[in-house]
Amino acid sequence: MEASIFPQSSGYLPYYLLLMSVLALIHSVVCYMSPLSSMRQFSGPRATPPSPVLAHVYGMHNVYTGAIRLLAVYNINNRELYLLACLSFAGNLFLNGSELLIWRTSRLYEARFPLVTASLGFLWMATQSTQYLA
Repeated sequence: MEASIFPQSSGYLPYYLLLMSVLALIHSVVCYMSPLSSMRQFSGPRATPPSPVLAHVYGMHNVYTGAIRLLAVYNINNRELYLLACLSFAGNLFLNGSELLIWRTSRLYEARFPLVTASLGFLWMATQSTQYLA
């Protein structure tokens, strides 16, 4: 049987995880290659001036969330990886939500994509856990 880069599990959740993994890893490269423009998301009323160091920290955050989700794609029935991937969405939701609502370093316009994708990923994984972890 030929190896495939696409998940072999049933359902669409593994494909969503694959897409989110790839996007996170691409964004991490952007954070290192173009650090100041990658921090455009954090341009709210209380935002500090963007710096390459902050962009690199955010890029590293994307590396480990992307890696966790990528491992979960191909091991979707592994309880520990499934929970880590679910927690990566919860952490991303907390990060972007707190930057928007508490710290006010982000604006809704810039935070809408991360908030929607993290909410969707977290809710989808939370509601489908019995299907994949049975």
